[in-house]
Amino acid sequence: MSVSSAPNALTERIKELNCLYGISNLFENQDVSLPWIMQRAVELIPAAWQYPENACARIVLDGQEYQSKHFKMTRWHQNTPIVLNGNHVGDVDVYYIHKPPVCDGGPFLEEEDRLLRAIGERLSKVLWLKRSEEALKESESRYRVLTEQVAEGVSLVQDHRFYYVNPAFCRLFNISSAEDMHDEPVHHPPGDDAGDISRLFRSIGEGTLEAKFEEVHQLTRSEKTFWIQVCHSPITFQGRPALLSTFKDITEIKEQQMAAQRMADLLDSENRLLRSSLKERYRLGEILGRSPAMQEVYELILKAAATDASVAIYGESGSGKELVAHAIHDHSDRKKERFVAVNCGAIQETLFEREFFGHRKGSFSGAHADSPGYLDMADGGTLFLDEVSELTVNMQAKLLRAIDGGGYRPVGGIETHLADFRIISASNTALDDKVSSGHMRNDFFYRIQVIQIQLPPLRHRKQDIPLLVEHFLRKMKGPSGPTNIPGRTMDTLIEYDWPGNVRELRNVLQRYVTLGHLDFLSPDPKFATARIPAELNLRDATQQLEQALISKALRQAGGNRTQAASLLGISRRALFRKMSPS
Repeated sequence: MSVSSAPNALTERIKELNCLYGISNLFENQDVSLPWIMQRAVELIPAAWQYPENACARIVLDGQEYQSKHFKMTRWHQNTPIVLNGNHVGDVDVYYIHKPPVCDGGPFLEEEDRLLRAIGERLSKVLWLKRSEEALKESESRYRVLTEQVAEGVSLVQDHRFYYVNPAFCRLFNISSAEDMHDEPVHHPPGDDAGDISRLFRSIGEGTLEAKFEEVHQLTRSEKTFWIQVCHSPITFQGRPALLSTFKDITEIKEQQMAAQRMADLLDSENRLLRSSLKERYRLGEILGRSPAMQEVYELILKAAATDASVAIYGESGSGKELVAHAIHDHSDRKKERFVAVNCGAIQETLFEREFFGHRKGSFSGAHADSPGYLDMADGGTLFLDEVSELTVNMQAKLLRAIDGGGYRPVGGIETHLADFRIISASNTALDDKVSSGHMRNDFFYRIQVIQIQLPPLRHRKQDIPLLVEHFLRKMKGPSGPTNIPGRTMDTLIEYDWPGNVRELRNVLQRYVTLGHLDFLSPDPKFATARIPAELNLRDATQQLEQALISKALRQAGGNRTQAASLLGISRRALFRKMSPS
């Protein structure tokens, strides 16, 4: 290249750089549209060509044309495409309006071809940046609309400064305007609740949060406690790390949880106290006894009362099965409704439907009015089936349908009734034997005994006899006032096996209060009558007790006097002496 041509080359290079720099600079203008950028870009292009006065340009983008001054399409033309993400989205065209002075090698220089391609690439980049910016603004706009509608507080923090907060955030922390928070530091924000805001961001420290982080903060304002649930999420905003946080007032939920927890703690405490007291409880309802066997019964009663399941109570006659049924009812949610007791042994099969399902007026001779049945009366409450084993198979089938929700019809009625009642049954015999013998339906058997309670006979809890005696005597008043039981009489009561259980004990005590002596209905001659002398004589009482113990020892030893003496802890000779008439 000659010396004279060097300045021209330098000039051309400067023009190229000015063109490219000018196009890039257009994007730096704030809040300008893409058409504004394209129009000014097309006006910069002709000045970079060899004959600027003779050049004109056009940019075609998405069907929209942008032209320089004096634009005219001629045959002296060059073109480059605008490509975005591999797609041809537009073109850049340069024309000479008139034939250039020198065009032996073509109207355009090789450098101008390269420049045009560079312009196309630069416009592609500007287009990508502008569309990204517009997409970001649109996304931001949508996000703002969304966050301004939600009830939760929202903040966007970048470089530990607030970029954005929504109205709910302002309400939560008593901020007059979201603009007051813009570009304020998170650890030293403005406002009366600055300390609360700073505390909520304390967990993120001065570094960058790596993962989503949630926590609940307790705040106090004007002596009132609030709970705020905070969720910090690291995101990328405008190509740089940022922190998106949400703030939810969960005071109402927290108070409900705390109330529920207090209730649970109270119930747990009451349950522990109850279980502890059960170990020393001597009474539950009308049931008395502090023996371990009765403590187990009390616990089963309370567990059964807490459910609505059917209960089967087993025990010998007189052991208190109906009292247990009453206790279950009285400690259950059905306690305000009726407890209907039915003696199944007294129900005739021909009258079963009348008794259990009721009848309508005129359904049979003598039916002068509608009458409810046991199921109607027990609606909402408890139906106690005493001696349930006495129900026939046919009666069981009819009752089972009503229990299982199939309903029942009163005698003479056409409408089907449904009743909500709980079944508690009692029996002094093993029902599985009834099933085996065919006297009880298998499905009825399993339906009525979800929970089983076995009552111990009185002879297996003799330590409860003094408590029962004291209770019954308090209720029974003799001719001369309250009755006391001498120690030797109490020993006799404890020694007796009580085949009639608590009922028999009560009857014996009633006779004792009335007649002044113990009168047992027992086949054992020793317990037939145990009279109390009018005047207490220690010697006579001692002899009477000795004779009773000797008789018992002989019975246990099968009449063998040597073994009986061993049981009594005395010698055989002493036994003979005590057995000899004085």
